Amino acid sequence: MTTSYTLTILDRQRITLEAALNLMIEHCKAQLAVGEGAPYWEHRKSCIEMLERLRSAPLSDDKH
Repeated sequence: MTTSYTLTILDRQRITLEAALNLMIEHCKAQLAVGEGAPYWEHRKSCIEMLERLRSAPLSDDKH
């Protein structure tokens, strides 16, 4: 079963979210490098997918 969510965030929150996703991807890569497996493969995959969707989303003119 797949559940879909809609999330509205400010541009400054988008920057923070992108940084957090990148940090999690790096953390997962480090864990995988020392031989850890699950759940890091799936976490990394999910973060990459979310980052791609975030980057493809249109930016607003919000200056907050």
